[in-house]
Amino acid sequence: MKRSMEATGSSSSNQEKRLKEDLKQVGYNSDEEQSGKTVFKRMFKFYKKRAPPPDFSDVIDPSIVNEARGIQIQSLATNEKFLFNETHRDMLGLKDPSDWKVTTIKGREGLYILPGIVREDAHLKWLDRTFKYAEPPNVTNLTAHGTSPTSDVLKAVGKNLRWTTLGVDYNWVTKEYPFEKRQFPTELSRLAEFVCAIVGVGELKADAAIVNYYPPKSTLSPHQDRSERDLTRALVSVSFGQSAVYLTGGNSLDEPVDALWLHSGDVLVMHADQRLVYHAVPCIVSTRKFTGPDGAYSKELLDYASTSRVNITIRQVNE
Repeated sequence: MKRSMEATGSSSSNQEKRLKEDLKQVGYNSDEEQSGKTVFKRMFKFYKKRAPPPDFSDVIDPSIVNEARGIQIQSLATNEKFLFNETHRDMLGLKDPSDWKVTTIKGREGLYILPGIVREDAHLKWLDRTFKYAEPPNVTNLTAHGTSPTSDVLKAVGKNLRWTTLGVDYNWVTKEYPFEKRQFPTELSRLAEFVCAIVGVGELKADAAIVNYYPPKSTLSPHQDRSERDLTRALVSVSFGQSAVYLTGGNSLDEPVDALWLHSGDVLVMHADQRLVYHAVPCIVSTRKFTGPDGAYSKELLDYASTSRVNITIRQVNE
């Protein structure tokens, strides 16, 4: 019995070590403290602390106008070429664009926040999809270790899942994209195309996405998305589950940083001067409980949605 327990402990220790190595590669960690030597990392460390918890009073709420801080909210004029249809409603779960609002921040031209444009009844559907995305042939942080299951990913390894790459696979070690790609989910390309058309940031032929999974206490360290071969194209990011404090800075870690809330169903677009800024997620904050129609979703999915966050960042890699 003692030998069996030692073997189990060793296996658990090895699994934890591999997970920490994976998280260090992507700048996505639960335990590692960040250096406070730059403006960005000082703010990251401030919002990352848990005891005592941080003061969130300065975090921007994108759903509220704040002229003193340059926060503006506007309705969007819909281009007739992109009329809302059943695909946008049923496949993508989007609200009619006539109900959309876009939030902008003075001095951050090219950053657009679209609060709550995904219908409430579609949040769990999207979350369920993100765990289907983690099935082969798609690559996850567990693939290299041979522990990525072929099905029922959430139930099998949900607490250890941190990322999935779709379409053109991002190489976390070399920080490059190969030229080969797998089939990209139609719903993601249509979502990104539609959002970019409505916001007016130009065409986006999405061929890649990174899905990040944030269990409690996890973070995403300051980084830039600059490996795509066409950096003129926007990034489209959509969030589900619990809320996040999102930090957006400049082209260096010593430029001013704004903290803003991203809630379930929010979409964020980075374009033009904001395309290459440093950004990060220092903390996940529990703000709501998810329930669904009886039998429609598993207990595991409802529990995950009520404690954790998933974010999908859609992009165009190739020109």
